[in-house]
Amino acid sequence: MADLFNILKVTVGPKKLTARVLVNPGMPLMTSEDVEATARVYYLAPAIAEHLCLGDAGSKFQDCMGHTELAHLLEHLTVEIMNETGLAGSVSTGRTRNVMGDDRLFDVEVSCPDDALAIGALSSASFMMNWAFLHHDQTPPDFAGTVAALTSLVRNLRGTGDEGDGADAVPTDAEVAADVQDAPYAHDVIDTEGAVVQPHDASGVVYGGAAADA
Repeated sequence: MADLFNILKVTVGPKKLTARVLVNPGMPLMTSEDVEATARVYYLAPAIAEHLCLGDAGSKFQDCMGHTELAHLLEHLTVEIMNETGLAGSVSTGRTRNVMGDDRLFDVEVSCPDDALAIGALSSASFMMNWAFLHHDQTPPDFAGTVAALTSLVRNLRGTGDEGDGADAVPTDAEVAADVQDAPYAHDVIDTEGAVVQPHDASGVVYGGAAADA
């Protein structure tokens, strides 16, 4: 069975990572097409519901989560994984843009304080959504374990952690960006809502913050 997403290209800039993401033909395009799978993603990372996400539906992601693009859900899950590591800086942001000419093609942008952190979070988020939408009969992903392994990996790469501590536990299959060819599309001017997340306090509540472009 095909994966939910095909990540066509990843571009890492000084402040953000941009992934061109194709929602594969035959897969649901909107979360409302499979509310049970969307709920599985929520139960893995319930904090995504509290992300600031300013748009017509409301000020939080929970206001549109039941009917939004799967690529938009991927963005918020990626941002949350980055945020949970505590290594993403003071504010984590994201934005999902539809690409003109193909309603299944999106550019998913996330803030990128560290390329390994952003790529690892995107890879992990894609893996988790694959499970939720396509393989939920298998063992659920270990969200906390994935965050811990990614945290250890990034700290090791930065030279601030113990060598080898959990580094090989980060998923490596489909590790962001199989094909580096540019897709020949122009950007649409219409964006989906962008994610803005500040670090959790000890209780796990997400602090609010003003929305900003990634």
